[in-house]
Amino acid sequence: MTNMQAALGLAQLEVLDASIKKKREMGALYTEHFKDLKGLQLPQTKTEYADNIYWVYGIVLDDCINYGAKEAINKLNQKSIGCRPFFCPMNQQPFLKGLGLFQGEEFKVSELLYQRGFYIPSGLGLKKEDIYHVIEVVRGIFK
Repeated sequence: MTNMQAALGLAQLEVLDASIKKKREMGALYTEHFKDLKGLQLPQTKTEYADNIYWVYGIVLDDCINYGAKEAINKLNQKSIGCRPFFCPMNQQPFLKGLGLFQGEEFKVSELLYQRGFYIPSGLGLKKEDIYHVIEVVRGIFK
């Protein structure tokens, strides 16, 4: 680790509690405003072993939504909401396929999540009005 990396890490640790608090507030706000929307699986608030810090806020489309994450992202992008899909499964990553890895292998759960899941904005730089704009647009699309 370089001195610069160490300094950056220490600076991040100094604001870690405040960052987690803001992420949890944002996650709670999104969940409160989306919990009544049909067809959306929202992140769990907690499990038996951990509380969600909402590093990202992922949404998975249920089968009752007749399109996938790519179309949902396009709809949100058209309303100036930047989103991104869930991470691509390893067996579908072009670089790994090019190396001949995962040939003929299927990972049905991760493939389904990739097809149906996406992240909405949840960066620490978002202001309250930005978050409410995201909420308004998501509610308009998935009402």
